[in-house]
Amino acid sequence: MKKILLLFSLLISFSLCAENVSVKPAGEGTAESPYLFDRLENFFWLRDNILDMDPNVPVCCKQTKDIDASATQEGGDYTWQTIKFNSHIFAYDGQCYTIYGLEPEDKGALFGAGYLQLKNIRIQGAEGKKTCTLAKGLDSEPNKKGYFENCHVKGFLVEMPALADIVRGRDIRIENCVAEADIDEGELKTSGVLMSHVIARGGKNIIKNTCFKGKIKTKPLTQVSGLAVTVSVGTVFNNTELTIEDCYTDFAVECDPDDRHSVAGLIRTAFIDMHTNEVLNIERCYTACETSEKIDYSSALIYQLTNTVNTINIKDCYYREAPNFTDDLAIAKTDNEMKQRATFENWDFENVWDIDEGEGMPFLRCEIPEPYVLFIVLLFALLKRLER
Repeated sequence: MKKILLLFSLLISFSLCAENVSVKPAGEGTAESPYLFDRLENFFWLRDNILDMDPNVPVCCKQTKDIDASATQEGGDYTWQTIKFNSHIFAYDGQCYTIYGLEPEDKGALFGAGYLQLKNIRIQGAEGKKTCTLAKGLDSEPNKKGYFENCHVKGFLVEMPALADIVRGRDIRIENCVAEADIDEGELKTSGVLMSHVIARGGKNIIKNTCFKGKIKTKPLTQVSGLAVTVSVGTVFNNTELTIEDCYTDFAVECDPDDRHSVAGLIRTAFIDMHTNEVLNIERCYTACETSEKIDYSSALIYQLTNTVNTINIKDCYYREAPNFTDDLAIAKTDNEMKQRATFENWDFENVWDIDEGEGMPFLRCEIPEPYVLFIVLLFALLKRLER
């Protein structure tokens, strides 16, 4: 009898543990009463229930505190799998709180592909552990507009771009996004560091105030692109405009010195469709790259541009001079010149950019920590000074 009671108790304990992995957040999931995420288990509940929700009704969520996701590193019931969507509009506001230590099982993301409206999200990987990219993909349509706004990803990524794999649709918007990561490309032969493919299909699409900085470890003959491997403008749709403005990439490529590889600071191939009014604008961007001398090709902005019968406008773009790193579309500057504000004509250093004159290259103001973080840093500095 005692053995039966003990077994029964263990079964109850296991069932309780299993239930605790999936916890429904407070709120109703509407714009007026969003789901309120305050723990890792809320994400597991969303993963288990999202496919049963009405795809015609937007799902809205807000994060209300920092979330410790380090349990995903232990596997078991907490093994992280990407949250998949149907055709929902899914809106998540991280409110600038951080998700710490989220480790995917494989090539994982925080969210799957879909009509995503993601803003104010912070993903911070654990030291020495791989972390999640922001999303598998981003879709956008006139009535289901998708965007990434003010999202930051920091950590170690494996065979995944920092923001999303495929970004496609109409009126796409990616703004104020920062990726600071070391990326191991593994067996990949072509890789986009921020995104793999951007496909603009009508409307006005914009990527602005967005950057990547870090290191990229590659295999022989890998093709690395800072912003995206391919950018397509048009694709059977007329009147498509894609603008990339106030963006930069600053990365080092790590590989065997005897191995050949290829590097494009922003885009490997830009395809502009042959229909009417297809336009690609690139304004106020720069790239800085460190690589070996064994390069098959290199380009600061775009390596290959197709269908140039249509319009491409490039203005006030620069790159830091490096061995075998050239481009006719941008202006080459020395390392010292890249650290001077006067180099960057027509750039907004009051609202968009900042620079530590003579010490570093320009950086985006959206990279600066939120005011409350700065306040805490200054407070600690003041306390330490008073202790002396």
